[in-house]
Amino acid sequence: MKKLLLTGAAGRIGSRLIEELINDYELTIAEKDLTVLDDWEGKGCQLKAFDITDYKECLAACEGIDTVIHLAGNPSPTAKYADVKKVNMDGTYHLMAAASEQGCRRLIFASSIHTVKGYPKDEQVKTDSPLRPLDIYGVSKAFGEAMGNYFAYEKGLEVIAIRIGGHRSIEMMKEKGEQPNSYQRSSYLSARDMNQLVKSCVEAKLDRPFEIVHGVSDNTFKFLDLSDTKDKIGYKPSDNGFDL
Repeated sequence: MKKLLLTGAAGRIGSRLIEELINDYELTIAEKDLTVLDDWEGKGCQLKAFDITDYKECLAACEGIDTVIHLAGNPSPTAKYADVKKVNMDGTYHLMAAASEQGCRRLIFASSIHTVKGYPKDEQVKTDSPLRPLDIYGVSKAFGEAMGNYFAYEKGLEVIAIRIGGHRSIEMMKEKGEQPNSYQRSSYLSARDMNQLVKSCVEAKLDRPFEIVHGVSDNTFKFLDLSDTKDKIGYKPSDNGFDL
């Protein structure tokens, strides 16, 4: 069984990923504050307290790990530069450097649709489309993609950057009685498809050391193109934001 390290394990995406990964891998789940993960104590995974802004703690967390799934970060689209620099930028560098130094095979980086959100909403974005962030959060994720490219080609660490779409956004809107618009449907990513996407990234055989893949469901119109993502990692989404 591959040994996985999941950072940001208590977040909205990470908490659902634990359930998907725990039976198939030797899983270590990591957070700065482990009290938020108490429910997983003794249930088949190892809990690890670490601060992503501390390089030595990143080194310790990556020891013996095959694949790092890096979800930790400030997720706010309205965050200012000072709010994202320490975690989203410095922390991402620390974790990639630690994974490389510890000989990890692969790191899966949670990038974001915000790296390309500046495109017109009726234009489909490809994985090789130029970056076009509209906010500093998107800039911080673009930084992570560039850093992943560097560590892949210069340091030998395989890196897959997932541009995550509107994860569970439609479900949250429906709970509030709100009606999603066509863009929100086109960028939708269900929890089920997100889990399958990450597992595909863990298991895929890559032709190149660095890849960008797109994280949306099989929506009737997809703001993020999925054609080469399916080819690169064998992603097979099940859900459709226009059917909800």
